[in-house]
Amino acid sequence: MTDAALSANERKLLRCLLRFYREIGPGATPALKGLDEETGLERWELSEAVTGLRAKGLIEYWELQPAVRLTTEGLRAVLRLPEEGGA
Repeated sequence: MTDAALSANERKLLRCLLRFYREIGPGATPALKGLDEETGLERWELSEAVTGLRAKGLIEYWELQPAVRLTTEGLRAVLRLPEEGGA
């Protein structure tokens, strides 16, 4: 997956999830409620980013919470992204 295959909002969400991963650990599964504020996205933008990243296999999604978590592929993808200033 190339950086160009990700929307700006998908990149923002991946970077946010990486912060949770680094602070909490690989099992970090932040709830979607409040994640819009963490990422700086509107709720509809967050919803679109979640849908896109799920379709690409970069995040897992739990409907009951609802919450998300980076997959191994998602972690690899976000680590290849340029620094935030470049996105």
